[in-house]
Amino acid sequence: MTVNSELRLRQICLLAYDLEWTSNLLCAAFDAKVVYRDPNMAAGGNLTNTHIRLGDSFLETVCPSDRAWKNSTTQTRLLERNGDCGYMAIVQVPDVSVASRSMAEQGNAIGMVSGGLIQCPGTPGSGFADMKSRDYVLGEPLPKSEGTVAGVNVQFHPHDFGTLAEIQENWPGQSEFPRNKGAYFPAGNAWQDGVESRPHGGVTTGFAAVEIAPRDVDPKEVCARWQRGLGAGCWIDSDEPSVLHLAAGQTMRFVEPGLNGRTGVVGVDLWSVPGGRKTFDALDVCGVTWRLVDPS
Repeated sequence: MTVNSELRLRQICLLAYDLEWTSNLLCAAFDAKVVYRDPNMAAGGNLTNTHIRLGDSFLETVCPSDRAWKNSTTQTRLLERNGDCGYMAIVQVPDVSVASRSMAEQGNAIGMVSGGLIQCPGTPGSGFADMKSRDYVLGEPLPKSEGTVAGVNVQFHPHDFGTLAEIQENWPGQSEFPRNKGAYFPAGNAWQDGVESRPHGGVTTGFAAVEIAPRDVDPKEVCARWQRGLGAGCWIDSDEPSVLHLAAGQTMRFVEPGLNGRTGVVGVDLWSVPGGRKTFDALDVCGVTWRLVDPS
């Protein structure tokens, strides 16, 4: 099967009680560093975050503020139920105008729960000067014009996709792999400056797979929803009906909840560095099991 090379698992998001402790632990475990903290998220007053770069992929951790706990937000209620946990899977798509519509039609068709569009003059790596942002309109194409960078994110309800699901399209340069230095706005627009000098750390080059445990829905059905929603050539082997194949050997696995009852993102596979020493086989951090696997 031919999968569009831009259809990739690009980011995993975690939810934690303690942002700094969790981020520092992840940085140490994966030999990586924080490259971005979203000032707009912090300015909103309910959440703070960090983005850690793993090769050309990103690991985000989100933490509720005291105000969020006082007001009892979605994130605080999820932490009360699950403790530190996996929160969201983010997939890069080649055409958000197509994928946003097809994703919105899946499951109970709850549809888009949020979406945003960002544009600013400049190039990948030049920062966010004069940035403009607005809500995204479902089915809208990403605007692409010379001398600007742009990005769209669209989120969909966990009930339809087993976890909070997000698709992303960014321009220009998202098709460049490896050593991607194209636009990818969730992690800001300056992370590109360190890619040439340090493409990745000594532990992992990025994501190989994500494991999602849906709540009260057959994993095979949720897998099929992702396939129909993402399109772009992703495929399911009839011998493994709960595994979705993306580009470059990446997969999304859908499983029954374990004995702990946790749902959503429960596991992540990481490509080990070719020729490097594996520092671990598996470890549990932030309610997620992380496994190092050999490069495809």
